[in-house]
Amino acid sequence: MECSHINISIRRVKKEIFDSTFIAKTSVCNDCGAYLRDDEYEKKYMRWLGNIYAERRDKFQVQCHFSKNLIRCLDKCLEEYPGISTSVFMRALVTVYFGVIDRNRKKSSKLDDLLDPLVLDSFVSDRSRKKVSIQFKPKMMIDLLAISEFLKMSTSEVVERVIIKLMVVITSQDQKVRKFWESEIRSYLEMFLKAA
Repeated sequence: MECSHINISIRRVKKEIFDSTFIAKTSVCNDCGAYLRDDEYEKKYMRWLGNIYAERRDKFQVQCHFSKNLIRCLDKCLEEYPGISTSVFMRALVTVYFGVIDRNRKKSSKLDDLLDPLVLDSFVSDRSRKKVSIQFKPKMMIDLLAISEFLKMSTSEVVERVIIKLMVVITSQDQKVRKFWESEIRSYLEMFLKAA
């Protein structure tokens, strides 16, 4: 049964995140219990998250482990972007994936179809690993937590999978993959990196 959220009242609600509790008033459906968050609630929530971010940036980091082969390829890519760190480049890949590719079923499906299994295997099967900490802004971190919960995966697993997929596309020599990279992804990545 779908609720129409007609029977609502204003209540104090709590949201637990990063071992902290956000408390604010918002509309709550008395029939289904859904929080009907308005703009004022969202602004307060983002300010609260911003304060946590200012005090505890470590809460907004994701610890990933990548093969040394992937790191070598990534370092080669970074030669095109002087001054951009590994963490910023990886954050850009994740942002572009969820902001551009994942939102478009056609692009997402095409990306999965184009993944070169040999390149993918070279990034996944190499057991020599390097730990990388990737810093995210509050909004992106909240999105990653929601995606992780939905997929029943850890946040680091989600981030690792996305970065591996896009690094396969970036490093592939196949002409179809190169065309997809150039026409569908590269400009978004470069726009993000310029802003960074």
